[in-house]
Amino acid sequence: MAKAYKRISLGVESFFTPDGSLYPKKIVFGDQAFEITRVLRKRNYCPRSVPCIAPIEYTVIIDGKEKYIYFEADTNMWFSIKEVFSQPKSSLQKSQNI
Repeated sequence: MAKAYKRISLGVESFFTPDGSLYPKKIVFGDQAFEITRVLRKRNYCPRSVPCIAPIEYTVIIDGKEKYIYFEADTNMWFSIKEVFSQPKSSLQKSQNI
């Protein structure tokens, strides 16, 4: 199976510090909410696995686990990346460019 990645849009409750820095506090996904207990790192990083426009990557702790979420200022959207598994194309599909 080939690895593929999918961009997942997130609802995020966040706040601005007095110096203008943006920090996430809670992720809302569907009907569930997840508290962010700590922000470990904030950096400009553009993952190559999904389309995006110069996002800021936040390394956060949620339920004791390290996770990565991204804020894209150009679209004003938060997202995460999920690994999905896809079946490789058969040789017949490859030859027919399907």
